[in-house]
Amino acid sequence: MTDITFVKTRYQYDSYGDFYSLVSLAGFPVIYVDEVDVTHPGVFITAPHNGEWNPHISNYDDKPRNAHFILWNIERPSGSAGAVGKYAQANRKLIYERFFDEVWVSDRRLADETMLRFVPLGSHSGLGEPGRQKRYKFCHMSYVVPRRENIYKHWDSTHIGRNCWPPERDRVLKLSKFALNIHQDNHPFQEPLRWALFAAYGLPIISEQVYDAYPWSEEFMIFSGYDGIVGKMKQVLDDDYSKFQEMANRARERFTTDFEFGKLVREAVAQSVGDWR
Repeated sequence: MTDITFVKTRYQYDSYGDFYSLVSLAGFPVIYVDEVDVTHPGVFITAPHNGEWNPHISNYDDKPRNAHFILWNIERPSGSAGAVGKYAQANRKLIYERFFDEVWVSDRRLADETMLRFVPLGSHSGLGEPGRQKRYKFCHMSYVVPRRENIYKHWDSTHIGRNCWPPERDRVLKLSKFALNIHQDNHPFQEPLRWALFAAYGLPIISEQVYDAYPWSEEFMIFSGYDGIVGKMKQVLDDDYSKFQEMANRARERFTTDFEFGKLVREAVAQSVGDWR
């Protein structure tokens, strides 16, 4: 079986804490970028891509390359001057210049538009545990920008849990009735890592619409357009909560078993190695 190793940057990105928690929970070893040896056989997956990677790989230009390098890009296209085409071009350039053999994205529509590889990002039961008592109506765990603030402002701090990091975040997630997902920008692509977190905590998710929700669906999540999402939030509060909790339970079961993080990674790598060989 092909060895799979994840590679993290020396610079710590708080927003990737959940990603590497999933990596550890799935049992994958983790090394740092400067510890990568291109002559060593195996598959190496990194996220995010920063200024540490290219110079290190370039140091091995005169060495035989036995490793298979994958960038798992869960960043949004808005980081590429707001253009999906530029996002695609920048990622393919990394392949053309041999810094990576593949680039994965975890939104099927984004993969189709960019010709990058689609690999779903699953969850794990160890990432979070559902809470029993509820204090907040909603939580969101997202950086507050004007586009999101326009939605959040309809509830005060006693009703919507604030964005926070562990260990406080665990308390807020367990005490919330619903999880809210609003895009940072106008691109209706998924936020797969946030969805994986909410699924682990067994939270019913209300999300702004996306082009393609797979492997999610309306069986596991509530979707609404941006202009109607405040009304949808008010509507679910007046409805029977038990049916939403059942929805969240189905989502947690699906994304910690059939779509468990490690399972999906191993399946994708098995396909990669087959293609590679």
